[in-house]
Amino acid sequence: MTETTQAPVQAEHASLDEYFRSVLTPHQLERVALISFSQWEMNTAAVGEMAATLRAMGLSPLVALWSDATPLKDVGWSTSHRIARLLGSRARDQWLAHALRASGLPESSLVQPPLRRWAPASPLPIPAGLHRSAIRGVTYRGAPVGRAILQVHPDTNTPVTDEYDWPAAWVEASIRSFAWAFDQSLEMLKSADATALIVFNGRFLHDSAAASAAEHLGLPVLSFDFGGNDTDFDLTIDNTHDWSALQRRMLKMYDAWDPQERDAIGSSWFEERRAHADPRNRLFTESQTVGTGIDKPDGKRLVVFFSSSGDEISELDLDWADYFYGQAGALLAVADACRDMNDTMLLVRTHPHKRHKPKRDVADWHADVAAARPDEHLDEFSDVDSYTLMRQADVVVTYGSTTGVEAAYAGRPVIVMGPSAYDELGCAQRVATQEQLLEALRAGSTGRQSGAVAYGLMMRRRGFSSRHVHVRDGRQRLGGVELRDANPTALKLSHWLDARTKNRLRVTQELGA
Repeated sequence: MTETTQAPVQAEHASLDEYFRSVLTPHQLERVALISFSQWEMNTAAVGEMAATLRAMGLSPLVALWSDATPLKDVGWSTSHRIARLLGSRARDQWLAHALRASGLPESSLVQPPLRRWAPASPLPIPAGLHRSAIRGVTYRGAPVGRAILQVHPDTNTPVTDEYDWPAAWVEASIRSFAWAFDQSLEMLKSADATALIVFNGRFLHDSAAASAAEHLGLPVLSFDFGGNDTDFDLTIDNTHDWSALQRRMLKMYDAWDPQERDAIGSSWFEERRAHADPRNRLFTESQTVGTGIDKPDGKRLVVFFSSSGDEISELDLDWADYFYGQAGALLAVADACRDMNDTMLLVRTHPHKRHKPKRDVADWHADVAAARPDEHLDEFSDVDSYTLMRQADVVVTYGSTTGVEAAYAGRPVIVMGPSAYDELGCAQRVATQEQLLEALRAGSTGRQSGAVAYGLMMRRRGFSSRHVHVRDGRQRLGGVELRDANPTALKLSHWLDARTKNRLRVTQELGA
């Protein structure tokens, strides 16, 4: 959040109220519902900012802070209301409710789950199996519960392979919690005559259920998320995974920005990452040494394939035939193409995030690399600096990794073979066939750097700067009330209780056992 001692930074959107009016009709703005299942700092502050803005516009928003009410606690939950109350404290979303009242929001706008004696409105679906494909197809009242379940893994060692069976108790508890969120949201939206819905991200278990309920009623759904490095949060009416819509935003933002500033701001995002100074990227660069490259052989064109995160793209609803049937297929296609060119060396750079990924996924990827037989492989523990390596490359190839747009900013020819948020910016060449790949590798053509800079501008100034939620000395305030976590004892006990419950659900067993 921006400091009150400084003017808010210029963000993608001039103001939240203007954005609301640009994407919603006057009728749709009358009773906007905000349903939150999270107690994360950014989430609660964003909900507070949006509710306060709607109120300042003379509207009547509905605010449902249901993080502590779901049968299975959400990934964004941190504190039991009951434990906090017993210890004379408040959870962060309870402080938010207090702040909204202090800001003038009437008590009637803070809505509770309407179905006090809830039972599923239809039988809970039981998947045919416990592997990803079986779970993915599960629906509840037409809503895609299976896809929502797969967004959050039972533990950090859950692989993305279809050969792995998820814990039955976890799947069943997730289905039940999704059904609760769907039924409660549907009833609230109907009974309160809501005219639109805002949720976080739209992909996680309970947010997806609420969004599906709104779509069932024909209501528009907006999703909020993290903003840029310099802004507070993002909000969009576009689908969360609509990469084309996001890139249109980037180009529109770049074209509308002051030409005297946009290149400097956009470039600064890349320069911070190149210097390993971006905190959001620190996890990926902590094992690398700035400036360390490879011994590039003389007389050889160097093609570097930078891998992408398989778990982040596995649930995209795409025709994978357009993307070489997955990253392993793409890598094999690049290896075959490079072997057809005698003057070309292929190096595979495994993404450093693999140091923190499930063992099965890491083993599968290393097997894919071995099958491709590149000339050299830098694994996830290599201290070679990705930014130095991309500048050494004659051609950079990715399956949609952010490395691709960073290499384009560095002036390298970039080929992208998978889903990405930069293949329509003119800075990289998207290929869909082996013939297109061969032609692009031979041509080695660079794209427009301005397209990459537009990406960097979005990453710095995406979304909105807050006007109602202020920060002073690192503390958020709304309506004179500080938004803070419960005391450490309440947090610790809540964490223990949640971990104990979810550990029981992680025990592998057969469905219905």
